[in-house]
Amino acid sequence: MDKIDGMRTFVAVVEAGSFAGASKRLGITGKLASKYIAMLEAQLGMNLLHRTTRSMSLTHDGRTYLEGCRRVLNEIDLLDMSLESSSGLKGMLRVAAPLTFGETVVATAALEFMDTHPEVTIELELSDEYVDLAEKGFDLAVRIGALKDSSLVARKLGEARLVVVAAPSYIERHGAPSHPDELSAHICIRDANNPDPNRWTFVIEGQQVHIPVAGPFVANSPPACLLPTRAGKGIFICPHVFLDDDLTQGRLVQLLPGFPSRTIAIQSVQLPSAFRKPKVSAFINTLRKHIR
Repeated sequence: MDKIDGMRTFVAVVEAGSFAGASKRLGITGKLASKYIAMLEAQLGMNLLHRTTRSMSLTHDGRTYLEGCRRVLNEIDLLDMSLESSSGLKGMLRVAAPLTFGETVVATAALEFMDTHPEVTIELELSDEYVDLAEKGFDLAVRIGALKDSSLVARKLGEARLVVVAAPSYIERHGAPSHPDELSAHICIRDANNPDPNRWTFVIEGQQVHIPVAGPFVANSPPACLLPTRAGKGIFICPHVFLDDDLTQGRLVQLLPGFPSRTIAIQSVQLPSAFRKPKVSAFINTLRKHIR
């Protein structure tokens, strides 16, 4: 075993929190990852990890060695990146993104990126679930809204405005609210990703006002909430990035345009070890351009 392979495996195991997660990230088997750690510990003559059947933690020596490994691997990565930058970007770039936003904005950005960097292979996985970057081996994820993992490196790509919408069929049956206060008397479809799904925020006469809303459907996915909205089952407040086709084709109508709601951040997140990769930074710059 090359000691660098052992160091990379050690850092991956710690960041992923398991041998299984590290093996997926590194593209090796869990058995080989475990073997690399054992060989590294044998070479060093010390235990780096406390292992039990249910948990794993760093030893005191392991904590010290981890910081040293990160410094050494960072220098190696910087050297590799300087060569990569001079010879052109290449290799695999694994990206995770929300389903609808990924199918439109992220996929379009990927197409442009492939034209500019033909030696980079992009693997795009779309899901409305928050994937574990370390466990699944992703270089980058695009996320809309509040971040749940503070250990990731985040970069703001842009903002999404929240827009109130309903289907023409809903408006025909129930009418359209002319003021946010009237939403309490309407059927509202709620997104569980919002800080408080039962209260929608508006700016009214320069003040933020939280309007109580209720309805029979709540989901943690804007695309899922849009299904009953299009079917005329209620009013929904949605990030505008999901609405272009619906509004253009008349499936949905914007309500309360004179009462702005809040904006939510569109961000890229990555593991600290991916922070300086040129192809990751280059793809983020391409994404920013398409989001703006």
